[in-house]
Amino acid sequence: MDTSNQTTTPTVLLIDDERMNRLLVGDYLRDSGYAVLEAESSADGLRIFDNARPDIVITDLRMPGGDGNQVVTQLQAIAPDTPVIIISGTASLEEALCTLREGASDFISKPIREMERIKQAIDSAMNKARLDRESRHVQIALKDEIQQQTHELRDLNAQLKQALESTVNALGVIVAQKDPYTAGHSERVARIAMALGHAMCLPQNRIETLRVAGNLHDIGKVSVPGEILNKPGRLTPEEFEQVKIHPETGFEILKDIPFHGPVAEIVLQHHERYDGTGYPRGLKQDAILLEARILSVADIYEALTSDRPYRQALSHEEAMAHIIREAGKTLCPLCACAFTAANRSGVLSAIARNEHSQCM
Repeated sequence: MDTSNQTTTPTVLLIDDERMNRLLVGDYLRDSGYAVLEAESSADGLRIFDNARPDIVITDLRMPGGDGNQVVTQLQAIAPDTPVIIISGTASLEEALCTLREGASDFISKPIREMERIKQAIDSAMNKARLDRESRHVQIALKDEIQQQTHELRDLNAQLKQALESTVNALGVIVAQKDPYTAGHSERVARIAMALGHAMCLPQNRIETLRVAGNLHDIGKVSVPGEILNKPGRLTPEEFEQVKIHPETGFEILKDIPFHGPVAEIVLQHHERYDGTGYPRGLKQDAILLEARILSVADIYEALTSDRPYRQALSHEEAMAHIIREAGKTLCPLCACAFTAANRSGVLSAIARNEHSQCM
């Protein structure tokens, strides 16, 4: 962009009702290399400004038919980038400060003893206006860049979320192929865990973590032989020990996937028990993540109310009684209370009805 007009020969609009003042100041400015336009009133000055758009305005404060403040306020509205310098011999200190508050770039008192003061004021005001413009251009460019990067990050996050969801679904398919029961069980556990999270007023990001962890909590069972998973009778101690490694296997599978929450750690802890009798690390009470404690309650309820190869499902009432009985023992009492609250609200029965309708 050509800025020569701004840096070498800027145009000055000089507004003053006294012809002698215009003559003195105008001649000095022309001799100093400025192009000068003259007006004898604020109204004439504003008309000339609309037509010529000078680079800077110098105006007297008190003139017939309008004053310099009028020039300042109107130019602030229509051309805020144009500096305005006030020259006055009658203004008080308070009036001078008022013009500066309203947007004037500088105030010079009459009589002007050193004409160089005018040139200094012009140069300073023009330089400030230039810096303001450059700063504004930088801000606009920065804002555009931030918006562009925000859009790109939003698109990237959407792609990553979709990729992550695809990963979760793929892992679920792997489990379903190994143990069809586990696939349906995991989905139901996820929905129940989310209902408990809502009952506990957890934020949405933690409820989403419960959904993902619930769907994947048994992913480690891919390492357990199918004949053990589908055995019609009770497991031997040796077989149960093989089943007990599935939280650690699940953790190893999930630990390097960039979930938004501690999904891998929740999966690792979902068989820990509030009294420390769980596995794999024997954690107790608050040492167990809240999400893992929630998942434990949902997992136990869903397992008790589902048919297994070695037993028939318990009724809802029997499973509820078990959870209430274990509250404060093997199960977190806070999570058990949330479970009973979800039950009273009808959320659990709604989940059960939905699962039933999907099976019909």
